Amino acid sequence: MEGTIQRQPQEVDNRMSPTKNHVLIGLSESERTKFGKEDFASQSVPQKVFSALWEVESEVNNGGFSQYFVNSSAESAHFVVDALRTIGAPKTADICQRAIAAAFPAGLPKSEEAIRSAAADFSDDVLEKLEPIDEEFFSYPHNLTDLLFAYVSRHPEEFGNLPKPDDT
Repeated sequence: MEGTIQRQPQEVDNRMSPTKNHVLIGLSESERTKFGKEDFASQSVPQKVFSALWEVESEVNNGGFSQYFVNSSAESAHFVVDALRTIGAPKTADICQRAIAAAFPAGLPKSEEAIRSAAADFSDDVLEKLEPIDEEFFSYPHNLTDLLFAYVSRHPEEFGNLPKPDDT
């Protein structure tokens, strides 16, 4: 009919703006990080911070510190405490430091292979000592997502400009 407004069905955009976690997941899978793509030792410091945090959080959450030490994530064990301090997570850094001390009372082995080999043979006593430390990690004394997002946002030369998440 002439003069009447015809309403067209409107599509509702159900896609939400990404959260910080979504942005970080996308970043981890992109070419903008060296995580899983380049040897840890050859990464720049900002890339090492990202890789170390990504590895410790995913591995500990999936199987505790014993899993973190036995898998390839052990490559970042020498750096993870510094990485956590760098992003402003001293309590979580302390948890990781205590996990290293409990797992390796004689000191953290020098190489990734030595760490992984020792972890594959952890005694029941070591595993028992790691359990309460795992639980402390799971309590998240720091919001690692917020801290890591803020850190990578301060390093656009390494990670590019990140989209603005909806949970800022």
